[in-house]
Amino acid sequence: MYHITAIGNRKEDIFLCNDDRRMYLNLIKYTQVKVGYKLHAYCLMSNHIHLLIETIDSPPGKILQLLHLNYSKHFNKKYKHVGHVFQNRYYDKIIMDHFYFTSACSYIHLNSSRESLVEYENDTLWSSHNYYLKGESNSLMTKELLLSYLPYKNYRDWFTSQKVISLKEN
Repeated sequence: MYHITAIGNRKEDIFLCNDDRRMYLNLIKYTQVKVGYKLHAYCLMSNHIHLLIETIDSPPGKILQLLHLNYSKHFNKKYKHVGHVFQNRYYDKIIMDHFYFTSACSYIHLNSSRESLVEYENDTLWSSHNYYLKGESNSLMTKELLLSYLPYKNYRDWFTSQKVISLKEN
């Protein structure tokens, strides 16, 4: 399992409109079918992404190469750009235990709250947080593992406790 982050080249936005985010999500589904992996959490910010993935047979490099190559082709064609869309190589942190898994999910889901964009926070598509919160299913994601690790009755109670911890740390 890996917590993956990637940022736009020169920290520029990689999503200029909601259709760009929809395309990225469609490409996640495409790469899941082509390469095979599970997605446990995600957040698509304006200039960077967070993914929590569980690989099956392919290393994260193969997954991200396919995903980001296809997204870059889309982005450059649509906006008549050339060159890199993403800055450097993606960053990955291996997840070794359930504590880091839940911490990474919390961090990813708190990211959307930090951006403070009402449209962003209320749009279910751009963060897996909303699917967990509303108890909705999403064909891209596997929610069972996070839910099985939570020390609370439900996701909302757990996430609220994470927000309080996050506020105390800042």
